Order: sequence, then C-alpha cells, then structure tokens
Amino acid sequence: MIPKDWKDITIETYTKLYPTFNTEDMTDTEIVDNKIKQLSIIKGISLEDASNCTVKEAEQIKALLETPLPTKIVKRFKHFGITYQFNIDANDLNGGGYIGIMNAIKDDPVKNMHVSMFHLAKPVKYSVWRSKFVPYEFAPSEVPKRMEEFKQLPISIAYPIAVFFSALSKALTGVTQDYLSQSLEILKKSLKETKEDLVNGDGR
Repeated sequence: MIPKDWKDITIETYTKLYPTFNTEDMTDTEIVDNKIKQLSIIKGISLEDASNCTVKEAEQIKALLETPLPTKIVKRFKHFGITYQFNIDANDLNGGGYIGIMNAIKDDPVKNMHVSMFHLAKPVKYSVWRSKFVPYEFAPSEVPKRMEEFKQLPISIAYPIAVFFSALSKALTGVTQDYLSQSLEILKKSLKETKEDLVNGDGR
C-alpha cells in the first residue's frame, strides 16, 4: 500500500529517499530511474518489481513527495509503547549538551537523524502526585535498542524538530564553550522565537 501522508514515512525511509530529491541535473532517463528508485524505497521492494508498478502507484508517490513536510512541533508522543517528550524550552537550554549532539551528527545529519532525535527526546511518565509528565533515564544497556527504534519514528514528528535543531545549529556556529555563557541569553531569545513560530504554524 502506498502511504498517503508523511506520518506513514519513517526516519529510516526518509533517509533513503533524501538523496533522490535533487533531480536538477538529471536527464529524462535518470529522472525515470529515480522515480523507480523512490517507488522501490517507499514500498520496500526491489527495483525490478518497482519498475512494474502501475501508473496510479507512481502518481500516488508523486503526490506524497510533492506534499510539504509538516513543520508544527509534536512535543509529546508515544513510540514503541513509550511516551517521549522533546525538550525545546529555551529557558532549559543546555548549550554544552546541544553542542555535543551537533558534533556527533555534523558529518551526516540526515543519516543520523534518529540519533539526534533520540538524544533530544526524553522518556517520560505521568506523575499523579506532581500532576505532570516527569522524565526518567533508560538503563545504559537499554539505550542502543531504544535508539535503534527511533529509525521507525514518523518523519512527521522528526522533521519539525530537525528544523528547530537546524536553527539552533546555525545560531551556535562559531560559538565556543567559553563564549557561550555570555551569549546564552541572546540565543535563548532567538530559540524561543523559533519555537513559537513552529508551534503556532499551520503545519504546512
């Protein structure tokens, strides 16, 4: 079945699709081959089987890929039975922690998107006594499994956070750890405005 919405596309699938998005310098033949590759990736079938797909299926894929990715942040979500929450509050910003994440994914941020999403999301449980969701930590032995599960996170959840994270990355470019303490208040204001723009967006 062809997915009709970005929420049906995982980070893992999006990562494979990403190199196929730039068709600017492709010949007509290469564009056709590229569309077959997209069909193969989305349907999880061989290139040979994808080349035999119907025109209707090709049109459905085209319609999906022409749909803008959502930009409205989903702050809390459930994944593999676990409730997670993204910490995007500028007032709680830990500059050193974010710099560490950026350094870890600077070589290939798309390929390692599931890693950054895992580090930016915290598992939470609802506390009746405190009347709110409270974060907790996984056991070290559990972390690799949970991180791998983030490859199956819908891109509709990951992409808006990636946009926010990208804005953070640009804001921190050239900022050293020593200078960070002096510039953090300005950075927090910038990030707060970015978060408000995304949260208040129409998701298109």
